Amino acid sequence: MSSGSTPDSQVCRLLFVHGDAALADRVRALLGCDSEVAEPGFRVAHLTHLNDALTYLKISPVDLVLIGPDPIGSTLNESIAEMSAAHPEVPVVALLSSPTREERHAVRQAGARECLLADEFDFHIWSRTFEFCRREMVLSRELAEVNARLDWLVHMDSLTDLLNRKGMEKAIMAELARCRREGDELLILLVDLDDFSRINATMGHGVGDLVLVGAARRIKESVRDQDRVGRCGTDRFMIMLPATDVAEGEVVAEKIRLAISRDVIKAGNRSITTTASLGLTAISPTSLSFDEVLAKAHFVLQRSKLKGKNRVARAASVAEVGMIHPVVAGPEMVRALLRGNVLEVSSQPIVNLADGRIVSREMLIRGPEGPLRRPDNLFSFCQENDITTAVDLRCLKLCAAAAGRLGSNGHYHVNIMPATLLQTDSEELIRVLTGNGTDGECCLEISEQQLLGDPTVLVPGVRAMQKAGIRIAIDDVGFGNSCLEGLIMLHPQVMKVDKRLVRGLAVDPEIRKALARLLKVADVLEAEVVAEGIENTEDYHILVDMGVGLGQGYLFGRPCLCDQDPVMNGKKKPNKPGARAKA
Repeated sequence: MSSGSTPDSQVCRLLFVHGDAALADRVRALLGCDSEVAEPGFRVAHLTHLNDALTYLKISPVDLVLIGPDPIGSTLNESIAEMSAAHPEVPVVALLSSPTREERHAVRQAGARECLLADEFDFHIWSRTFEFCRREMVLSRELAEVNARLDWLVHMDSLTDLLNRKGMEKAIMAELARCRREGDELLILLVDLDDFSRINATMGHGVGDLVLVGAARRIKESVRDQDRVGRCGTDRFMIMLPATDVAEGEVVAEKIRLAISRDVIKAGNRSITTTASLGLTAISPTSLSFDEVLAKAHFVLQRSKLKGKNRVARAASVAEVGMIHPVVAGPEMVRALLRGNVLEVSSQPIVNLADGRIVSREMLIRGPEGPLRRPDNLFSFCQENDITTAVDLRCLKLCAAAAGRLGSNGHYHVNIMPATLLQTDSEELIRVLTGNGTDGECCLEISEQQLLGDPTVLVPGVRAMQKAGIRIAIDDVGFGNSCLEGLIMLHPQVMKVDKRLVRGLAVDPEIRKALARLLKVADVLEAEVVAEGIENTEDYHILVDMGVGLGQGYLFGRPCLCDQDPVMNGKKKPNKPGARAKA
């Protein structure tokens, strides 16, 4: 390599950490940085202190670090060790003055890839050493990527992107070791798809794969980030629930059961609805093998199958197996939802983002204590028992009655399912929504997630509501099932932006671009925009800067049961979100 050439057609960026500026100038001169060459092969940055060098690397990428012989503030070996630990991806070369064999060995032990002599300024030796270090680092990175890929192939299921049996075994045994140290038990949830072999036999393995992928997606959506999910059989999944008590595990199990049962897959002119049987098992930390864990979980699951499919079995131990599904989802629960007092109304403020004023409240339904407390689980259960419209109307009446307690000018939002709007007489809906004793304005929210068919069938009902002075909002806009036709045909006065286009605004430019495009659609439709899911001040300020006028989220107030809401009961003035955002 001749002086001034460019290795691999790229400039080598070198950071030199040493206390002598004169030596740095000699290094620059040696590497051609001060020559008249149009594009020298090296660019050298010089810093005297290691701390300054570590800070520099945070903002300026380099290809090599040259340290020595006398960095200020620490010894040469200490500087090399600290630099290698902080940036293992960057090769470090030690510059030594007349080193002994022991000194060469010591710097290599500290993390230096190679050594150069400060009294031997030979361009060819230096450039070949740097190029060797760079190539070695590239090979190391490629090897690490290959190893990571091999590890993925060994421990992951390629169809579902979940852990495979070997990966699940590794995760569970590591967690059991932690449980033994801390004296905890570990909850394991086994999920088995009902009648899956029949689907494979009658409709083919392609459709079966779609069912497996759909079930895997639903399970992943139903658990926390720290929970581990694996596929440990043809149609069997295992979920590890660390740091979870049995009551929480029951909620997760029922949530997964309901999520799988609402997944409908189209295959030609047929629709396939899958159900699953689940076994929830508390595993003692004394368990010593994955096969032992799997056998205990399988025993509980088989008890679930024997009692009937599409249910959850629970066991505090193998000897104690109880069924939680009949308690949660029996005929008594259906009657309670239709006639009892198990449903409660909560409210969450909707605020003016500019000044923090509460301009409206969204009325929300909460189910009975347990797995059906969450609205998505509640309405999945209603769909499963064919009582969706009846329960939705009951929720609408309860929410409207609760809104009546807001007093005069009590503006409120309430949700309705498209099927309920389609199947219910408009005059009856108007009577329920406007006859609650409040002079406030009602806004009827239709979820975009449920606008799966032809949106034009809802136009007559929507127009009747709007003519009666009831505003229409499309909820969850941007969720992923966006239908521009639905927005155009229904022409809502309000667009509620889904939280997935709000959370992360401050750090993700792609989310900001997507929201900006959506705001242009709202502007064309002359629709008011409400941003949902605002949880931090950074996202709040971005929304204000983008011109979003209204919002709701935990930053301004969590949903609160109406009979416990101090604002609704006149006991407390609401906090201004603007003031909170500045705190």
